Amino acid sequence: MYAKDKDPTQQKMSEQDQDGYLLTYEASPPIDRPKRILHVNGVASDVSTQLRDIEALVWMTVEQPVDVLGIHNSTQGVRADLTESLLGKAELYRFWPEHVTSSSQQRLNTYADLLKTLCEQTLPADADILNFVQSRAISISSLSLNMDLIRRLANLPNMSWEDLEAKLYGSYPAGAPRPTLRLAYEIVNAIRAGAEVFVVAHSQGLIIAALALHIVQQFFGNYPKWSQPLRLIGYGPAIMFEDLPPTVRSQTILIQHRQDVVAESFSNLRNINLWSNLQNQTRNLIERADGLLQIIGTDSHHSASLYLGLTGDPVGDRSAALIQQLLLGDWDHNRLIQSLRSTRIILETVDPD
Repeated sequence: MYAKDKDPTQQKMSEQDQDGYLLTYEASPPIDRPKRILHVNGVASDVSTQLRDIEALVWMTVEQPVDVLGIHNSTQGVRADLTESLLGKAELYRFWPEHVTSSSQQRLNTYADLLKTLCEQTLPADADILNFVQSRAISISSLSLNMDLIRRLANLPNMSWEDLEAKLYGSYPAGAPRPTLRLAYEIVNAIRAGAEVFVVAHSQGLIIAALALHIVQQFFGNYPKWSQPLRLIGYGPAIMFEDLPPTVRSQTILIQHRQDVVAESFSNLRNINLWSNLQNQTRNLIERADGLLQIIGTDSHHSASLYLGLTGDPVGDRSAALIQQLLLGDWDHNRLIQSLRSTRIILETVDPD
């Protein structure tokens, strides 16, 4: 069911070719344990970086082993990743209960129908979700929306218009469709298996997680208890609680460093339902991409390595200790965890003087 050791041909695959693949830590393969971690990486994180993060999660839970699976969100460069993030944020805004329209509801219904079809199969760890759908001639109607404003964006990443339109308005969730659908598929499988499901995500991974959870909620329809075994832990968050399905918010804890400017920028993005505003937001972020790349690409206040305690920074150690406690603790009875649910925890760097 899960990926084992990779063969030499698989190791030579490009970063983009592994978008939406399942990754595991070879020394601790999943064996259908009652707890399952589904990890989604963030902006500018390649396969080797996510494998490092998965290993860190394995060691955090070594005393009470859990299954740890990574859903890989491939990087195509920081500009492409930032654009994907904004497209995902724009779609999430349309799913807010107070902003949902018949058009956005229809899109969500379409995604849920697609997920239902995927869940009737057993997908290999290296399945290309979109090719899988197309090879089975699954017909999903697309919605016609105006591309003119998006076409006028300056300095768009190197992708074809057909690809961008498919990400925006085609049959699939905006932004990062492969990892989004793969995560939704794995969440459904874990819930059906009776597992306690921890979705652990960083940066853009939280946008992917929020979209996947909306799709899963639509998939389960009138079944009200689907989210009870679910826990969402986000670090370096690029979302607000309003981006999540209401039933999931009480199952969520977000962790953010006070000086994490990337998380702060994305978390404060509001009112991006208007494409003209999305255009301006995208242009501004792309113009700042080089500066953000320096922040994202180093052991900064936004890096996954800081939040997972891999940098030796005291605040990172505190973050890792908290994540470990959340992964091992009882979310239904532990008083500390209960008090932290539905909150964004702000980490502070303490001046030794």
